[in-house]
Amino acid sequence: MKINQQKPTHLHWSDEAGNNIPYNRTTNYERNAERTTAKLAKEALKLNENLTAFKTLLKTEACKLYEAFCSQNNGKIGQGKGNATFYNFDRSIKVEVAIQEAIMFDENTIELAKAKLDEVLNDGLIGAKDFIKPLVMDAFKNTGGRLDTKRVLGLRRYADRVQDVRYKEAMELIDKAIRKPKSKEYYRVWLKDAQGEYQDIQLNFASIQLAETV
Repeated sequence: MKINQQKPTHLHWSDEAGNNIPYNRTTNYERNAERTTAKLAKEALKLNENLTAFKTLLKTEACKLYEAFCSQNNGKIGQGKGNATFYNFDRSIKVEVAIQEAIMFDENTIELAKAKLDEVLNDGLIGAKDFIKPLVMDAFKNTGGRLDTKRVLGLRRYADRVQDVRYKEAMELIDKAIRKPKSKEYYRVWLKDAQGEYQDIQLNFASIQLAETV
């Protein structure tokens, strides 16, 4: 990414529309904002590069530790989802590796499943309507533009209790709707404090607490 910083030595400054504005027509605030935002952007890029390098180092070293652990314990590398936790000798340092496999639904297919379930509920279910209706309604609540995948998938466990072929057809549609995009890797490093509790070393910008100023 390139930082475009315009300087006082430039006779004209270009605005967002591409218009050339004479430098002497810019305000003191605009000149200060140009200088300060460029400074912050440069520092942000440096931090981004350092975090990228650190994440690469974390991944590389964690893989080496996992291979060494498997070798020492006659285990097979590549089994499971890749989640692992490593400690130093006195367990004052903890490194966690978590692989999160996201589940999403094909929108068209899941809509067909929902329509079939609505049809079943509207017609009524003998002996099952009372318990299944709120489960279906909760499962298909849209939170932040997304469905709760655990609740939707949880409907499959009731297939044997609902004696309606349409319910089973809806469950088959849910199975067909499942999509698994590329998994995400998360790394966390912890240090044990004076009280013996692990404290996460915050690498998330939003989680860092700043000291209050008087």
